[in-house]
Amino acid sequence: TCGANRSVCYCDRECQRAHYYKGHKEDCEEFLSPPLDVTFVTEPIEGEKYARDPVFAQHHQDGFGCWVSIKTSPHCELQLIANPTRANKDAHPRLPGDPGVTLENLDNCNAHASNLLTLQVLVQNRRKDKKTVLVIGSQSRVVSFGKSTEDVLKGKTIVDGVTTFRLDGQSFATVPVAYDPFDKKPRLLVKNVDGVELKEDTRPPPAVKNAEKGILALRPGQYAILQMQYRVGDGGSIRKDWTALRLVQILTLPVIVPWEGNRSPTAIEADFARDHAKSGAAPLGMRVMFDQDAVQEFFKDGIKGGDEAHIRSHYGEKGVKKYDRETEEAKQKSLDIMKEFRRRGGTLEEALAFQLGAGMTDEALLTLLHWEED
Repeated sequence: TCGANRSVCYCDRECQRAHYYKGHKEDCEEFLSPPLDVTFVTEPIEGEKYARDPVFAQHHQDGFGCWVSIKTSPHCELQLIANPTRANKDAHPRLPGDPGVTLENLDNCNAHASNLLTLQVLVQNRRKDKKTVLVIGSQSRVVSFGKSTEDVLKGKTIVDGVTTFRLDGQSFATVPVAYDPFDKKPRLLVKNVDGVELKEDTRPPPAVKNAEKGILALRPGQYAILQMQYRVGDGGSIRKDWTALRLVQILTLPVIVPWEGNRSPTAIEADFARDHAKSGAAPLGMRVMFDQDAVQEFFKDGIKGGDEAHIRSHYGEKGVKKYDRETEEAKQKSLDIMKEFRRRGGTLEEALAFQLGAGMTDEALLTLLHWEED
């Protein structure tokens, strides 16, 4: 029933049985490793120094396991609410004048600030009693340290739903999955179920009970990968993946173990939503603690040496050259966006504020100013 077991090509049953008793049994029962999946690679491969999907948090209980990684970029910038949740090459950031989008809408949610921490969470049912597990992704939370609560609250907007609770005399910030005020749903994706990537506009498999809310019913051996975003940054001093990760101590994920199917998944999700909405409520669900040493180790080159040092150590010299090309392309795209912004009636001051929030480089800003003067 194990997903990792099923992903290995054995020569025969005896070979499979020998592998199981030699080491896989312990690995499986103790959740030492996630199932093998090309979209969740937790060990370095092909001479790489770092894993593509480093595990920053993991936990298991009652036959259910959870591994937490990050969806990052070469420059490690936090994401923007202005960008679509599902990234693709044709995606465009939302601008004033787009259907249902005004400058006020964008300002209310600080939409063009780098402030969204994007986590990839792999979950798997390894129960031996053939019972199903229900996962409620939309009710997941990340929780600050007591000492980082003020930092997490710095970027709070009127739409992000961050709350606080007190424990042992300290206040903690609880950050829900970010709500997209334009798409009107949580910023999460069910990316993969049992090794099959789920594309946009395709019918999800039976394990996905509600794709928009990340509700999954996993039978023994089944696993899934959720991508979820949380408004931890502020677009200023907290705009990098590592600065956001330093502020959070745990991820909580509501899980019903086992789920007997006697209540609908949407009703259960609504129960969690009501409980979370209560004043001063602590987050509910499995608690998965972040390994801050692992975070520091993965990002140490960028922390010490900046973007180029991180890219060189994680992607090599080819990665540096590719990043230089993409930086030039991004600068031009940024200018094109600003020209479109001005064409729609925005002032220069609004354009500058708009693009500063989106992290426009000093060089690009100077180019924009020269363009305005011309």
